[in-house]
Amino acid sequence: MYCVLFVSETTFCCFTYQFVNYTIWQEAQFINYNNKEIYFIDYSNIKSNDEFLKTIKETNSFRENLVQLGKKNLLMLVDVSGSFVYGEVLDELKRAGRLTKAITKKEAVVGVTGSKKILLQIIQTFTNMKLKVFDNIEDAKNWLVKE
Repeated sequence: MYCVLFVSETTFCCFTYQFVNYTIWQEAQFINYNNKEIYFIDYSNIKSNDEFLKTIKETNSFRENLVQLGKKNLLMLVDVSGSFVYGEVLDELKRAGRLTKAITKKEAVVGVTGSKKILLQIIQTFTNMKLKVFDNIEDAKNWLVKE
């Protein structure tokens, strides 16, 4: 069994896994907020397709590991603030949404403005996810942990 510890100025979390070769990606992690675990995906400030595709593929690997572990009913928060999405990224985002839908109970997203609203509608249509949009991370976290 392994304990993975993440500490930053604003978050602290520790979670355990029972398999070897587990990698933590900076873009996908668990954060603890009001004694609840939130699955946080950071897609913020990504400016190129290549970088976005690489990041999505890494976070999809993280999701696949969570599915293998039988994780369910997760509270998920995605930050897309300052990012730009183009063509082929949409296919990977739809795949990410399908993987995520199987393991989440509530989904929140921050940073959806302009054309990203259309992208969000497309993703919701293909994945049947009910992503709730927020203006800031704090409001999103409060909504996620509220029963």
